[in-house]
Amino acid sequence: EMRPFGVRVSIIEPGGFRTAMTNPAPLVTGLRSLWERLPAETRAAYGHRYPERYAQGTVLVHRLSSARLSPVTDAMTHALLSRCPRSRYAPGWDARLVFLPLSYCPAWLSDTI
Repeated sequence: EMRPFGVRVSIIEPGGFRTAMTNPAPLVTGLRSLWERLPAETRAAYGHRYPERYAQGTVLVHRLSSARLSPVTDAMTHALLSRCPRSRYAPGWDARLVFLPLSYCPAWLSDTI
């Protein structure tokens, strides 16, 4: 939609990287705070073990994430300074192996996966 205005757009879709957004401690604390305020009916719909499963998932994602942010900054630099920037960048092993191929699947299939 930006092409008619002469604007080239590059999409950078990074995988998991260790940043404040993936730090499990504040995520779990925030969920527990929200969980306490939910009606009992809603908590029952999710199941009483949901907060523990969520906490385990966030710890796993954090452990699998890379602490090296240079692939993301390298992609940004290339997109900004290259004569021929790519339309999509997928920094990170998980982005290349999972998210990028998934983005080419039909919506119903990616939603199912």
